Amino acid sequence: MMSEEPGLARYEQVAESIRRAIRSGKLKPGEQLPSSRELAKEHDVAMNTAQRAVSTLRDEGWLVVRPTVGAFVNSTIPEGSPDLRETVASLQETVTELQRRLADVESAIGVRTPAE
Repeated sequence: MMSEEPGLARYEQVAESIRRAIRSGKLKPGEQLPSSRELAKEHDVAMNTAQRAVSTLRDEGWLVVRPTVGAFVNSTIPEGSPDLRETVASLQETVTELQRRLADVESAIGVRTPAE
């Protein structure tokens, strides 16, 4: 079930719900989405609204649609979307920098570390 997001059309809310599922790993690359009818029921919207959400995600590169077969999560996240590896690398750099700064502060105030 999707949450109400002020300022977004219903199809955009459905699309954002699917994007979140892809980002979180709930929907994995290559995985087939439920049918438009099932998506409409799941999100409590008209079938046309669900189809428009799928079309939007296809146009953005989130999904690959195979006529008469279905919609599948694309194997790559579209440009502009944070890649998990990039996010983790950035967080690791931040943690390393904070550890260095903390060590500098502790050294300046004379705190002894367990290794000393």
